[in-house]
Amino acid sequence: MVVAYEVVRGGLYAEVRRALKSDAAVVANLYNSGEGSASTTLSGPTGGVVLQVYDPSGHLLVASRPEFERAEMALPAADVISGMGVPTSWSGTIGGKKMEAALAPFELGVVAVLTDPSYIGALLTDLSRNLLVAAVLLVVVSLLVGYAVAAASLRPLTRLARLASTLGPERLDVIEYDGPRDEIGRLTAALNGLVGRLREALDSQRVFFAETSHELRTPLTSLRGFLDRAVRRTTPEARDDLMDAQRVAGSMARLVEDLLQLSRGELIVDPNPHLVELRSDVLVHVADEFPGVAVTGGLPALVLGDPQRLMQLVRNLTANAVRAASGPEGVVLGLEVLGAEAVVSVTDDGPGIAPESLERIFEKFYKGPGGGSGLGLAIARQVAERHHGSIEVSSRPGATVFRVRLPLADADEDD
Repeated sequence: MVVAYEVVRGGLYAEVRRALKSDAAVVANLYNSGEGSASTTLSGPTGGVVLQVYDPSGHLLVASRPEFERAEMALPAADVISGMGVPTSWSGTIGGKKMEAALAPFELGVVAVLTDPSYIGALLTDLSRNLLVAAVLLVVVSLLVGYAVAAASLRPLTRLARLASTLGPERLDVIEYDGPRDEIGRLTAALNGLVGRLREALDSQRVFFAETSHELRTPLTSLRGFLDRAVRRTTPEARDDLMDAQRVAGSMARLVEDLLQLSRGELIVDPNPHLVELRSDVLVHVADEFPGVAVTGGLPALVLGDPQRLMQLVRNLTANAVRAASGPEGVVLGLEVLGAEAVVSVTDDGPGIAPESLERIFEKFYKGPGGGSGLGLAIARQVAERHHGSIEVSSRPGATVFRVRLPLADADEDD
């Protein structure tokens, strides 16, 4: 915009000086020939000019307008004398007014043609205003066009990011891309290659878990049978040691079962729903597996679900609580009915869970300070979600509470 302003400004002043020189030459020729009239020959750059005649010594003799015959309106004598040789241009201030002039010599002295260039300032003011408006419009249009171009160019990348955000351990699908083989195409191909390798790794992991768990289940089942028979036949002095071995074997069997379920990917492929009374069918049986664990809450709470999976859910929570508590006596299984939900709580008096671990304890293979396989809580959450429920935890030193919310069975389900 500044360059355009300066170009136009220079062009206007150049045109004024050119016109003045031409007029000065015309007047000088008229004075030399003695024929014609300046008033009918000159037009000037603004439709009118002022003529001044000077003698060879630079003194003002006469002017076309009376106000320009005053001494203060005369051009400097030195500049007039310099115009005696060749036509010249002059710019300056006379009588407090900026003027442009051209001087040309003739036989008796020098003729000067003057004009007021103030109209150029008005033109330049309008021009600068128009240029500013045009610049603002150009900037706005450029921003809109740039935004549209950027949005169009980033649209494939945005789509790729949206599809990539939907990927996860349970969903490793190939991302479809039918565009050109550009940077987005190469990035999509690289991401699909990574997804493929992850899927192969997870499949290999599931196969390993399935084969390993199947191989371990048979000897563990036999071991537990031998231990049960030994407990029945042994002397009272050795019964405590054998019962400890039974509990260890039971923990190993549950770990193997967890690995087997993990290898299947889905915890419950074919649900087996029953009407389950949570206290008598679940909590009491789990408490019997952990001597010392107490059960509170006597209200009946019927839910529609798989009794084995619900027992596994509570068993996993109880096993973690017993491991964290000062002893089985510090663990309490509770049951209450809140509106249309049954709330099962597992409370322990352990040291609590660190705040940074609360957000991750339900992730597969995440092990807290208490140890374990890192699968129990992940499976518990899956069971709760499969039964249209939820699981939450609150913890502080001396009181950690896991709450499982399950929808109660309604009348239609009872029928």
